[in-house]
Amino acid sequence: MSKPHIDLVNWYTRNKRDLAFRLNKDPYRIWISEIMAQQTQIDTLIPYYNRWMEQYPTLNDLFDAEEDDLYRLWEGLGYYSRVRNIQKAALQIKHEHDGIFPHSKERILQLSGIGDYTSAAIASICFDEKQAAIDGNVKRVMSRLFLLDETELKKEFTQIIKQKIETWMEDVSPGDLTQALMELGALICTKQAKCEICPLRDYCSARKSDVVKDYPKAAKQLVKQSEQIDVVLLINEKGQFALTLEHNDSLMQGYYRLPTLSQANITEYKKDVTLRHVFSHKIWDVKFHIAHINMSDDFKWVNYQESLELPIITLHRRWLKQKAAFIQSQDML
Repeated sequence: MSKPHIDLVNWYTRNKRDLAFRLNKDPYRIWISEIMAQQTQIDTLIPYYNRWMEQYPTLNDLFDAEEDDLYRLWEGLGYYSRVRNIQKAALQIKHEHDGIFPHSKERILQLSGIGDYTSAAIASICFDEKQAAIDGNVKRVMSRLFLLDETELKKEFTQIIKQKIETWMEDVSPGDLTQALMELGALICTKQAKCEICPLRDYCSARKSDVVKDYPKAAKQLVKQSEQIDVVLLINEKGQFALTLEHNDSLMQGYYRLPTLSQANITEYKKDVTLRHVFSHKIWDVKFHIAHINMSDDFKWVNYQESLELPIITLHRRWLKQKAAFIQSQDML
């Protein structure tokens, strides 16, 4: 008699995407891919992942990485605490685990920046531990499959899913099942479900009850707070412009940015454009300005070409690229 998890793994074996991080079960490669995949689409992730692996193909290579180089590789991926935690975790592995990636969920979970989902994913995929890796995609699949309402079940919801998945792992490879559930949620059981081609369509309670669109039940959305920020392109007598690492928010630490008007302490400037950057929990409306001043020791002064080698926050980088011709013309001052 057929079973959903066996049909799912068979479907995955036949249809899985040929992705760079599936070349082998190296926990280092899986770790980097899983961290990059947090809040990021696979299509966006792939070029970043490939560039990372070209520069740091092994865990040993990562041990000697310079902080700025890691930040520059990550620039544009967002959620920058992820890259800081990668470096912290690498040092933990080097000093606390003799340079060897830990082999169990319990020990992996102790690494900086790694939570329950990521530790379970690595442990199941790389070491065949019977650990359920539960993210948004997996929750969506399982809530439809068994008509589970997270808004009512609360914490019990995750425990029910975990128990079902880990019971399935008695019959199939834990790593294959983990990746099969991820693949199904990413490609088939999406928000706009493709039920007609789903390998679990004959088992799905939501499909049988014609309520697929109603699951998963939506949680109440938080209202994002908007913040107005004024920054300025300060150009000195040498044609260089100012960057700073100083800021009063906890976002994108280690990344350079243009100074704010208050940091620059100037009153004469030319207004340019306002650009918006949307985070998961807040919105920045950033007004850009331009001014010429004398050099100050408060800032790092660079020309445009030098700025390309530094990690700079995404919105400021985008505006600097728009102004590249103007900035480089100031180099002739």
